[in-house]
Amino acid sequence: MNTLTPTALRGLLDQTGVVLSKRLGQNFLIDGNVLASMASHFPSDRNVVFIEIGAGALALTGILAERGKRVIAYEIDQRLCKVHETLLADDPLRARIDLKYEDALEADWCALGHEGETLVLMGNLPYLRSSEIVLKLIRTDCIWQACLLFQREFATRLVAHAGNGDYSSLSVVAQTFFDIKRLLELPPDVFFPRPGVSSTFLGFLRHPSGLEDTEVAPFMRFVQQSFLHRRKKLADFFRRLDVPLTGEFAEISQLRPEVLTPSEFIDLFRVVSRVTRR
Repeated sequence: MNTLTPTALRGLLDQTGVVLSKRLGQNFLIDGNVLASMASHFPSDRNVVFIEIGAGALALTGILAERGKRVIAYEIDQRLCKVHETLLADDPLRARIDLKYEDALEADWCALGHEGETLVLMGNLPYLRSSEIVLKLIRTDCIWQACLLFQREFATRLVAHAGNGDYSSLSVVAQTFFDIKRLLELPPDVFFPRPGVSSTFLGFLRHPSGLEDTEVAPFMRFVQQSFLHRRKKLADFFRRLDVPLTGEFAEISQLRPEVLTPSEFIDLFRVVSRVTRR
């Protein structure tokens, strides 16, 4: 499956009567060199099953089908079915591609794999749903690896470290569960239509969080609530939880949440949980 040029893609969309939607974040990758660079970061194994969010014009889908056992590609826009049928006609990789015209966020990702298979999440994401997708990835512990494309500003928040102005509750939660690396920076002109933002391709590799299964959801809520007023000291957060500002909490209450590392947040969560359960 060859990468379509902008002219060829425009012609195919006209032929099938599809007008791309800004609301759905439909900006398709069209640069073969960029796709090759991205592919160099994909795992390649006969037991790998790729779950792709946003099949689009199948530019990534075809590459994934070459490198893994199969691809389960989600596309919420059913109008693209006609585009996909044209692109996959007589393609020998068609048998490895399972297209699902539904919302990937509603799917049970763990149920897609069989025994002995490794699930890997991929995608040129609809940027307006980036937070939802990252949070679902965090909760889906059967997926240990992902390569995802984000708006650059969002990606910067994900990889920001404690003390950085871009550090947020999402930074803390994501880094608690994953090592996250910048893989590629993509300018707007490698997409069609050309978006008004630059993009960043990130790699995720899950690591042990140190949290018990029963702690995961309360911890995520704890971190989110601590950042509701990120410029205020933790004393404000502690008051909302009826945590005393004396003793072991006196010193840390004078700090702001943005200075705590993910591991320090886990320690704080456990101490606060112990006190508030009394």
